Amino acid sequence: MATPGFPLPLRNALATLACEALESDDDRAALAWLTGPAVEPPPGAGARLAAVHLIDTGGTTLLDVHASWETAIRAHAMRALRAATAYRARGAWPEDAADRAVVQAGALWNEGLFFEVHEVLEAVWQRETGDRRQALQGLIQVAVAFHHLAHGNPRGARTLLREGRARLAAMPADALSLLDARALLADTDAAEAALAASGPPPSLAPPMLVLRA
Repeated sequence: MATPGFPLPLRNALATLACEALESDDDRAALAWLTGPAVEPPPGAGARLAAVHLIDTGGTTLLDVHASWETAIRAHAMRALRAATAYRARGAWPEDAADRAVVQAGALWNEGLFFEVHEVLEAVWQRETGDRRQALQGLIQVAVAFHHLAHGNPRGARTLLREGRARLAAMPADALSLLDARALLADTDAAEAALAASGPPPSLAPPMLVLRA
């Protein structure tokens, strides 16, 4: 699920909507508007789209600066909507901030939205300590490795995948109670080996992120 190399402001705007849409109905409606024809968005959605500078206040079309990216934006928004649907389908959300972020990361990860995975995990990583902080950093590094790989940077992917896997392997298996870290290590073993091999960069499909119930 390679993602286009959006310009930085556009990438950040879409990431904000994707992350917030996991729990915010207005952001979810904003994503839905991005997937459809140019009609007037609902008020709450319109406010969110304007807040992240995708449309003008009261506007019904993307800003001109984003117009050439319309097809890619639509595809990205559809993936983000699927992530939000999967997250909400899980049911009760954990009260613990790190556990909640891991569940959010799982929904985003399984749609290939690895930059967004980084965003939701880093917010809680900054406040954690000890094994949980280390495990979160390892998970972030693995996610960013697949982000690099999707954007044609195998060297960055190789380094981060190696470091992230090593950090996760050094942590207790239950450092993040909802993450099946051992499954993730097993599922990324072949990717690390392929990236370490000489020759042209491999084409690797990221594994699904397996969470415990």
